[in-house]
Amino acid sequence: MRNLFIALAASLFVAGAAQAEPMEYKIDKGHTFITFEISHIGFAFLPGTFNDFDGSLTFDEANPENSSTEITVDVASIDTEHAERDKHLRGEDFFNVEKFPTASFKSTGIEMDGNTGKLMGDLTIKGTTKPVTMDIELKNAAKDPWGNYRVAFEATTEIVLADFDIDNYGLGPASSTADVKIAVEATRK
Repeated sequence: MRNLFIALAASLFVAGAAQAEPMEYKIDKGHTFITFEISHIGFAFLPGTFNDFDGSLTFDEANPENSSTEITVDVASIDTEHAERDKHLRGEDFFNVEKFPTASFKSTGIEMDGNTGKLMGDLTIKGTTKPVTMDIELKNAAKDPWGNYRVAFEATTEIVLADFDIDNYGLGPASSTADVKIAVEATRK
């Protein structure tokens, strides 16, 4: 009986130790969204999404500072629900997707306090890389109904378009920034 107890305790310790390490996750593209919102000349807000992207996520529940992520976006997949506007945004006036087909984010650090924190990283748009800090929230980390272990995060930040050589064409100060939101759901590999 004593040996059984020792074996059980050892297996629980090993299982706990394994869960305390950084784990690789596959981003669930069907439940992950990269969106933005920009003011239209100080009146309504124009929303948009990037529909094609890829990335990786490593998450350490016990020590979130060991977590990391990388995302690469196909900029031509921009979608504002207006074909002519999307064509213009893909062109040389804005994103110039022929010359700069992708944008990317690579994390450089994370600080968590409970379920919220800051995600620091390098954002590259149109060949220009700038450090950004995103507000991040862990939405959930648990088994799903099919027995897979999932995590979900939301990260938000505001970027200055001119920092990435994107002209706002004189649409006023309200149109000089964009709010970016990344909502990620991922399954442990």
